[in-house]
Amino acid sequence: MPVATNSSDSEQQLLWPRLFELLLILLVFFALAGDPAPHQNEPYYLCRLKHFWNLAWCAGDFYLDSADAHLMFVLAFGWITKWLSLSATAWTGRIFVWTLLAWAWQRLSWRVVPKPLFAVLSAALWVVLIDRANLAGEWVVGGFESKCVAYVFVLAAIFELISDRWNRVWLLLGAASAFHVLVGGWSVVVCAGVWLVDAKSRSIYSMRSMLPGLFGGGLLALFGVLPALQLTWHEAPDVVAEASRIYVFDRLPHHLSILTVPPDEVLRRLSRHGVLVVALALLTLINRRVRKATNTTQAVDSYDRLRLLNFFAWGSVALAATGLAIELTLWTRPDLSAPLLKFYWFRLTDFAVPMATALNLAALIADAFARRRAWAPAGLAATIIFLAVPLIYSVRQRYDNPVPPADSTVASFDDWVDVCGWISDNTGPTSEFISPRMGQSFKWRTGRREVVTRKDIPQDAHSIVEWSERLHDIYYHEVDGQNVPVDSVADLGTEHVRLMAEKYGADYVLANRDPVLKLPTEYANNTYVVYRIQP
Repeated sequence: MPVATNSSDSEQQLLWPRLFELLLILLVFFALAGDPAPHQNEPYYLCRLKHFWNLAWCAGDFYLDSADAHLMFVLAFGWITKWLSLSATAWTGRIFVWTLLAWAWQRLSWRVVPKPLFAVLSAALWVVLIDRANLAGEWVVGGFESKCVAYVFVLAAIFELISDRWNRVWLLLGAASAFHVLVGGWSVVVCAGVWLVDAKSRSIYSMRSMLPGLFGGGLLALFGVLPALQLTWHEAPDVVAEASRIYVFDRLPHHLSILTVPPDEVLRRLSRHGVLVVALALLTLINRRVRKATNTTQAVDSYDRLRLLNFFAWGSVALAATGLAIELTLWTRPDLSAPLLKFYWFRLTDFAVPMATALNLAALIADAFARRRAWAPAGLAATIIFLAVPLIYSVRQRYDNPVPPADSTVASFDDWVDVCGWISDNTGPTSEFISPRMGQSFKWRTGRREVVTRKDIPQDAHSIVEWSERLHDIYYHEVDGQNVPVDSVADLGTEHVRLMAEKYGADYVLANRDPVLKLPTEYANNTYVVYRIQP
């Protein structure tokens, strides 16, 4: 093997192993989340990108014409849709963001565990633990959307946090907030808490010395804060309150009000995430003992970095505990709890606890190998097996059922693609449809506007209320004194469908083949029918 003779040669020798690690991390991400496009939220986000940069596409769509909550994401990436299809945009965005996440994770992992290939091990632990032990359904590696970009900046900020460069922390979290105000905003709150409780950090950086970073980060954050604030500007208090109730308890309780989901689901989430929190506590104690037993400069530095990382994770747990306390305290007052719960109190723990657990375990295994502990090979093998099972399962599931996640709710994927293709080819670009309530990819596949769909909830208060009214007006009917939804409006009869089409200006109705409506049929396959509303 050639020996490096100068610093540039040495850097070149280090470059290829690092690139190889980066590639392996990307392969892990692909194994877990490399589903066909569109992923679960990609129609929700990427259709907005395309519409913003081409107003003629789905012109007049109720959801797409509503206010943009993630304007920075639209401005930064929407132009891609002018040259690429939505599927190509999704994959371009995924590869770009996954590469940035892999790079940010690799830097962070090497800062804590500077051993070859341990960044791959910790990255796999991180994403698998998020996938299998989340509290509120959060994910980082998946479809292309704004929060994924924000998490790149959060990882970079945590790297600077454990490197005692606080001005950079605030600048990076400002950039994260610009792309996703809640991801970045809660990270700011937690990092501020870390600085307050950590005497060493306060001794290195005073509040005065951090003012440049705080000011610069605050300016960057305005790109996310201002679009978020304008969602409720000039709205009546009763409209804002009703919008909060709809958003929290009708549309997103699985993310925002987790104690209101079915009891078995609550138990599963709390138990899995609770086990993960306990595991982090145990790993924190074990690594503290290892640091005391190995009082070298390297061990002290490594533990100090883990300590700050763990502070960040426990801060995120404190946020989640606050969210649970709000739910329990205001259990009988949803009018008071909804305006608070809409801020995603449980999001950051799903990101940070798996992150800290992964890096603590990787550090413990690396230390065991360095000290030639007898259990080290078995511990590494057990960890690899623990990771291989869900990753192989994900790949196998994708191979056996290659349906995009956004289309997982349709009755027949092949018939759905077929009927959407017919609509795209045979209806006018300004046509409006009443479509299946759960059909997430209708606009994605047809380029036609919809009256309303359950997935596409707007973000501004007025539009949220109107979204709920449209949804209940079209798809709900009373059964035994309760409003019950249907997916296909065909179940509600011809007169109801005709009345709704006239009320909302729909030109066509896409419904299930059975039952048959007494309307002119334009196209039908084994599952779906396109009806034309007579002028």
